[in-house]
Amino acid sequence: MKSIFTLLFSISLLMPLPSQAGEILPLAVDLQKTGKVAEKHRVPVVIFVTATWCNYCKKLEENILTPLLETTPIEEYAQFQQMLLDKSHWMMKDFAGNDIEMKTYGPQLGVKVAPTTLFFNSRGEQIAEPIIGLTLEEHYPANLEKRINQALEKLGNPKRLDIYKLVEESDGL
Repeated sequence: MKSIFTLLFSISLLMPLPSQAGEILPLAVDLQKTGKVAEKHRVPVVIFVTATWCNYCKKLEENILTPLLETTPIEEYAQFQQMLLDKSHWMMKDFAGNDIEMKTYGPQLGVKVAPTTLFFNSRGEQIAEPIIGLTLEEHYPANLEKRINQALEKLGNPKRLDIYKLVEESDGL
């Protein structure tokens, strides 16, 4: 059996690379609206906090997130968003509907490292431990799966994510 890293890397070689932030992974422009959709489906809001200068963020997006989002139904398990820490004057709405500059919201949430992956309920309460950094790409999918499943459990949703199975069954292979 191939490792998840090999599968995702193989898929990523076939995909065109995104040219702009938010092209594949939606930008977190209105978390209140995203939270309402997440609440309707009883799934967590997963926010990938990144920066344009961050090479690990680029690896995460290009080698793992883009292939997962483009070739699997992973979006049935969470609402995925991206927040950039280094874009001045990019405005967004937080979970309460307040206007806030995107680059200041991450630090307010306690983010100190890019990339950081956060897991929230529809009200903006963290419901799983964050994933901080990207040390070994091959471990990230299992960590993401574990945290999303913890969040689903806290939301009372019986669904469970199996990333390995999603990748094996995807049309991209």
